[in-house]
Amino acid sequence: RLVDDFIRPTLLVGLFKPPEELSAAVAMELLYFYALAHQTSFDVRWIKKQTIQETMINPLAKYIGENFDLTVKPKCRVSRIVLSDDASAVTAIEYTDFSAGSETQVLDGLDGCVLALGAKGMKGVVSNSPELAQRCPELSRAASLGGIDVVAARIWLDKYVATENPANVLSRFEGLRGAGGTFFMLDQLQPDEDALWAGETPQGSVLSCDFYNAGAILPLSDQGIVDLLMKELLPAAVPGFKAANVVDSYVQRFPGAVTWFSPGSFKSRPPLETSVKNLVCAGDWVRM
Repeated sequence: RLVDDFIRPTLLVGLFKPPEELSAAVAMELLYFYALAHQTSFDVRWIKKQTIQETMINPLAKYIGENFDLTVKPKCRVSRIVLSDDASAVTAIEYTDFSAGSETQVLDGLDGCVLALGAKGMKGVVSNSPELAQRCPELSRAASLGGIDVVAARIWLDKYVATENPANVLSRFEGLRGAGGTFFMLDQLQPDEDALWAGETPQGSVLSCDFYNAGAILPLSDQGIVDLLMKELLPAAVPGFKAANVVDSYVQRFPGAVTWFSPGSFKSRPPLETSVKNLVCAGDWVRM
């Protein structure tokens, strides 16, 4: 019961995989930090309005550009890392600028490069950079690691649904198909309801729902995912959802987007410093 009622749900929403598919060391680290060491001091903080991009990322990018003579290039994806003739340093990167019609561009004359990538991004860069793969076997190993599928849904309802807590975990439901789930009542967490309804008259609750380890949910249609939530999972958790109807919704899929700390993966995780002198790695999966 301890595993089914506590450990499994905690790991599914904390590390996004069931315990049998996770590194024991990483699982113990998470359980210690959240369940033992900081149980009374940790809490979720939800921004009061707009999105993370609007309230944090965009102002930070603007501040960096105005105060440090740096340029932040949004809507760009690095495709290849170019090394010097002796493969000892990064000299340039090739990237796709999706704001300019998917045009490939080159940024050269680099002093350094930071790979702040997950497994999926690392796989894409290394597979297009054969010289890098040859020089840095540690990055080739990192690129071989897997990622975890995530599905996110936003749902607007025609009436308000009362819940005991604004942040909730879904577990042990057959409809989850092995995934972990969470749902957040945004109308309870973000007081500016006009912003939640994009200036329209607020009608009811607004939910943000996420599925982790969602490989079996990913193939469902958008409507199938919304129906799974509204007709099965949410009413089973809070009966009040049975009386609510969907006004609007959207679904986003993120295949392989989250780090999978699988058993034995530690030796394949990227190091902070690489075999190229001006190339380093950053992120939650970096091996310190």
